Amino acid sequence: MSEHIFEMFPAGVDWSTHRPAATFTDTPDPENGRIVRVRGVEPIPLDELRAARKEALAAIRWERECGGKTMPDGAVIATDDRSKTLLNGKYRTAEKYPNRLHRWKGSDGTEITLTSAQVIAIGDAVSDHVQACFDRELDLIAAIDAAETVAEVLAIDIAAGWPD
Repeated sequence: MSEHIFEMFPAGVDWSTHRPAATFTDTPDPENGRIVRVRGVEPIPLDELRAARKEALAAIRWERECGGKTMPDGAVIATDDRSKTLLNGKYRTAEKYPNRLHRWKGSDGTEITLTSAQVIAIGDAVSDHVQACFDRELDLIAAIDAAETVAEVLAIDIAAGWPD
């Protein structure tokens, strides 16, 4: 009967800073009829960690950008890509026809009538929200690029400081 291989990693590996390596060490364990293979680990290179954090950061920015904008009156305006496109078209119409009333359907299905000034105010608020999300992402990218160590990169809280 041949021995089977029992694979494991060293205890206490910090997987936020290390990854599996191609190396391993085999130790016979005849008492249990196996070979214990301890996989090697290696530090994640700083450039790869930066790239991974930036990828995670882009996903957070997109989620925040498209997650809605709460207006001062408590109304939540959808900011997904389709809603932004529709709002942009309505914004252009409101600029062209300042005295027009605009019928809209709210997220709860009720009819909303907005003045052109209200449409423009909502459009400006959504535009500011989107810009603030990109500004936050770019500030965090700069911080990630400025970090000189893996620990410094990981210390950057990419989930905090986003606009409402």
